[in-house]
Amino acid sequence: MGLKPSILENKTNCMTLVVAFILGFFIAAVGIVAPGMLNMTIAKISVSESKKEALLFAFGAVVVVLIQCFVGVYFAKFIDANPSVSENLKKFGTVIFILLTFFFLFNGIRAKKPKPEVQIKNKKNRFVYGATLSSLNMFAVPYYAFISLTLASKEVFDFELLSIVVFSIAAALGTYTIFYLYAILFKKIEHKVSFISNNINFLIAAITGLVAVSSMYKLLAT
Repeated sequence: MGLKPSILENKTNCMTLVVAFILGFFIAAVGIVAPGMLNMTIAKISVSESKKEALLFAFGAVVVVLIQCFVGVYFAKFIDANPSVSENLKKFGTVIFILLTFFFLFNGIRAKKPKPEVQIKNKKNRFVYGATLSSLNMFAVPYYAFISLTLASKEVFDFELLSIVVFSIAAALGTYTIFYLYAILFKKIEHKVSFISNNINFLIAAITGLVAVSSMYKLLAT
């Protein structure tokens, strides 16, 4: 006796949301894992003040990431609904991934010296400070827009509202996880930051390179 259509549909919907969650978590974690302004600020606050203050800063930053991700993916939904615009932007997105690959390769080769010390401003409200610095990242919205368009073109993501919400929440959790690791592990790995930065750049370059090659193959095959 076969499963009822409603049961099959529910299972399909659940699987779609699970995939959206996994993708959102992984993509956000990869995008933020390299030592940068936010990561290093969290690490320094954790060392100089307390882990609690560092995580409060991280929470403020993550709230902004959640909004940026939702805006980026929701914007991509309207782009995807217009085939001509969508195709042109997918081509543009492929170029972006190629440029990102070279950018991270260049950073990996260039990053021979430790990053300069992060200057922490005297802010009483670490949540607001985190949200403020995170909002300065203008790359986040187009990053999630292009990523979601790429995933949709490979039919592993859809632009249903619930999928977008789940993807955005997962991206926020993935970002917070990396921030949390920086807050609790920085004391142990502080002397290895330069080594990690060099190799993380090469890892991200490999990932963006694979996405670029895959996107180029799909565009040329159509």
